[in-house]
Amino acid sequence: MKRATLDSSEGQPETAAASTARAPGPATRRLARSWLADLLAGAAFVLLALVVTWPLASDPVHRPVSWGDPVFQAWTLAWDVHAWKTDPLGVFNANIFYPYRNTLAYSDHLFGQALMVAPVLLITENPILADNVATWLALALSGLAMYALVLDLTGSRAAGLLAGLAYAAASPRLAHLEHLHLLSAQWLPLGVLAARRALRQGSFRWAAVLGLVVVAQGLSGIYYFAFLGVLLAVVLGLGLLFERSRRALVGGAWSALACLVALIVLLPTLLPYWQVHEELGAERTPAEVAQWSARPADYLAVSPSHRLYGDFLGGRFHRHLEQDLFPGLLVGALALVGVTERRGGWARWALLVLVGVSVVFSFGISAHVLGRELPLPYRLLYEYVPGFKAIRVPARFGLLALVGLAALAGLGVARLVERLRANRPVIVLGGLVLAAALLAEGLHAVAVGDPLPVTHAELQRPDYAWMQANPAPAIELPMGEGVVASAWPNYWSTFHWNPLVNGYSGITPPAYYAFRDRMREFPSPETIALLQGIGVRTVAYHADPSRPPAEDPVLQRIAAYPQLRQVIGGPNYVFTLEPNPWLWELAAAVPGGAPVDLPALERDPATFGMLAAILQRTGHRVYGRGQLDYWRLPEAPPAVCYAVLPLDVDPAQFGYPGARGVEQRGGLVLYERAGCPAR
Repeated sequence: MKRATLDSSEGQPETAAASTARAPGPATRRLARSWLADLLAGAAFVLLALVVTWPLASDPVHRPVSWGDPVFQAWTLAWDVHAWKTDPLGVFNANIFYPYRNTLAYSDHLFGQALMVAPVLLITENPILADNVATWLALALSGLAMYALVLDLTGSRAAGLLAGLAYAAASPRLAHLEHLHLLSAQWLPLGVLAARRALRQGSFRWAAVLGLVVVAQGLSGIYYFAFLGVLLAVVLGLGLLFERSRRALVGGAWSALACLVALIVLLPTLLPYWQVHEELGAERTPAEVAQWSARPADYLAVSPSHRLYGDFLGGRFHRHLEQDLFPGLLVGALALVGVTERRGGWARWALLVLVGVSVVFSFGISAHVLGRELPLPYRLLYEYVPGFKAIRVPARFGLLALVGLAALAGLGVARLVERLRANRPVIVLGGLVLAAALLAEGLHAVAVGDPLPVTHAELQRPDYAWMQANPAPAIELPMGEGVVASAWPNYWSTFHWNPLVNGYSGITPPAYYAFRDRMREFPSPETIALLQGIGVRTVAYHADPSRPPAEDPVLQRIAAYPQLRQVIGGPNYVFTLEPNPWLWELAAAVPGGAPVDLPALERDPATFGMLAAILQRTGHRVYGRGQLDYWRLPEAPPAVCYAVLPLDVDPAQFGYPGARGVEQRGGLVLYERAGCPAR
């Protein structure tokens, strides 16, 4: 009799029966086919991302989508990874708008996207490539997430693929190709999927998935994080109303707990935004919100760069890309069919309500009807829900409506597939036609930016090379004119990472323009003293290369100031500045944590504004009188013991009779109110 041999990996007799038992069964083969189909779907959405952004893929190493926000986003991603490597706890104190703190929280921090492209940055140190890869991932993952939702609702991969295409390549989304945080829309459909599963199954596991989705969205974008709250309120609320079962109540309770835990997890990333709001009063005014709200006609608007509708709809309805909200005729028609698809259950009604709520909210806080201003439902969010006063563009709720529209369109496709299931060739041909039509309704002409240098060897800039080798707080002059609308200081700082007085972000700190206006006088005794006071040690001056140095008035005046020493020649000069951080020394004289009053702020907005930034950075609450740009300082209560005033004024004039001078620096005096306990 022949002896059985031993399989070395299992240590079991290798017999015919054992071999047969190890053969893949039908369930295993189905699972393998399922994973393969999903991987192919993911590959299809990656291909879609490359197609809708072409010609970006022709040179992703050097060419951003544009020279606008993608340059700023490239800096943001690069800063995140740089800070995580060097000072992770200080990541929100980004190197722009020095000496203000929490400057990363002036816009979206993009931690979620930075985590995805961190390998790209760590390997290549190329922020432009990282932003391009993040753009492709955002589009591909958005399509894949909608595919997963519709597959879960209908069981139809064809419906999921077409819904994912409609969602990822929707015209309103591609109008925002420059805005990475708005392209990163993958967590919204997954929120619907997880919330629905949690209610239907009473599942802790799916509630936990929902909590992870909330965390992921909180790390990926503030707008969609706020929108996710609206989405979950609609889905969970209607789900509980329709399910009416103990299981749904359990699932709802688990979901609420998971969302609460997610918020606790996100607190370290949300607190800096709250601090910016508290310290600077940074919020959107009703007038600003009204300017960036949608009108009904905006849902017919597309960009003039839209390949199919640009000439017709773009010329008639386009106002601004923020208000180009036409979703497409086909996706709307398919969504109407989808409402009748019973496989969607109550979710189809939740999706329909989500579309309606999103459209209504996109109209902002009020509407003018027959000459009268009527309040709209969004006013409740603006007035009473934390975070919504930071929302500048209510029209972006139109992007949330795409979640409901695309999912309903997927249900519509599933219904058509079911009707035609006996005729496979018609299904295949019809699917290809629908895919082409949906793509045509979304495509925009993409004019990518010119190539940018991404290494020191390509840049050939001795000024930035020197700054990299000699890190110190720096300023680049001139600082520009008008509203700050360029992210170039941010981008160039990736070559040296020095703290910069310059910067660009979603908001501008209140002292920035007053300081910039003062710097037009550079060099002068006052500007040099102010730069020294805030701690600047490096001055980069970008001279006009067409003007001879002997005719440059800035260079001629610099020669009169021994505090400035040239270390790099023109046209991009670098000067070191003799240290004298007198504003920091004045702030250091205030007892730890004590609030400080700046009642004479309006006498010298640039100096007092920068002192306020230093005081806040070192842990002091700041009070004052008057307003600096958008920042209206709160008036100091009587319990505030410390005030800073110019040397030439009587503190009694500002409510501090008999005050004792504690410290004098650079023409300012720190006073202690009479009668305050010694500290």
